Amino acid sequence: MARLLMMTDFSESYANKLLKGIMRFSHEHEPWVVCKMPLSLRDNGRMDEVVKFAVSWKADAIIGQFLPTDDVDAFRRHGIIAIAQDFQKRFPSIHNISGDYAASGRICADYLIKKGVRNFGFYGLKGMVWSDERRDSFVDEIRSRLPDATISIREKNDLSETWWYDLEALGTWLRELPKPVAVLACDDNRAYYVIEAAKQEGGETSRIPEEIMVLGIDNDESLCQLCSPQLSSLNQGVEEAGYETASVIDELLSLPPEKRFGKTQDIIVKPTFVTARRSTDAVLHPNPYISKVLYHINNNLNERVNVEDVVALVPMSRRLLENVFRREMGISIYQYIIKMRVEKMKDLMVNGYTPLAAADSLGMDYKIIARSFKKMTGMTPGEFAGTITKKEI
Repeated sequence: MARLLMMTDFSESYANKLLKGIMRFSHEHEPWVVCKMPLSLRDNGRMDEVVKFAVSWKADAIIGQFLPTDDVDAFRRHGIIAIAQDFQKRFPSIHNISGDYAASGRICADYLIKKGVRNFGFYGLKGMVWSDERRDSFVDEIRSRLPDATISIREKNDLSETWWYDLEALGTWLRELPKPVAVLACDDNRAYYVIEAAKQEGGETSRIPEEIMVLGIDNDESLCQLCSPQLSSLNQGVEEAGYETASVIDELLSLPPEKRFGKTQDIIVKPTFVTARRSTDAVLHPNPYISKVLYHINNNLNERVNVEDVVALVPMSRRLLENVFRREMGISIYQYIIKMRVEKMKDLMVNGYTPLAAADSLGMDYKIIARSFKKMTGMTPGEFAGTITKKEI
């Protein structure tokens, strides 16, 4: 029997990826009917109208961005399974499509720390669970690894119009940040605003990424390509979460109606890797010698760059350079080279290279780089390539 699923929106990139995962489950099992609910019902704050609409369509389940004040239990009273897509908070009485936001913050912090940055900013939406938890883990990761780093936070407190931003105030904040600086935005929309504000402050030429690096989250391809310079962003396993969501709904609907509502669970969207674009294509370390070493490594990953090569670039002994580098970056020069090669291998595979071709492009023996890849990511290069294929179905 076909399932009827209602969604409040699937035009945005995140919701569209959820839908792809749901429909992949449907194609593998049985046909589902998916209906888009008019956004005006939700945006007008009329939960009774939303419930009425779902009941009139005889919906089996609904996925939506609900407000904390919404009576989401009304769906259960009409026998409809409700699943909340994180908007402001998680709901205790219904299922949630949530995310490992703490992991997102840590991954982004690690990515920017490896760029040599020592000044950081965070631009978010205060009161949104996904922004708050990303902010906290981002700050905690930086503090634990770089106690002397500067961190500045700017957040919008009024959530009534999340699309609105004050270009002038945002530009003032960016201007006052110590430079060079790396700014993490809570999502790609906010990252887009940061880039536009930075361009306004910089006149004809943007100061990105030479003075200000900008990193987003969600990797909304259209928005990332729209930005100028193009936006680097953290990918998330949204499609996989959509598939899991459909599986949960299907399992619940196989139960008798009286057993479908009880224990709830969170369906976790897991962050994966950063797709690097121009907005973070720089090395911003304040120490000119470390900056020179980082720049050389990052721009010669397809060569057999080694520790001896970088020692020859600066007027320091190997021992002194190793000590300074470890103090500043938290890892040895050799470990940094391996990390950057693994990150570059990821980027190559995302852009269509096979694991063997990616290793060859880096001038590396596949077996050697594959061991490091597995140690760092928990996956073999082949397994990682498989997740990319799955995302593009």
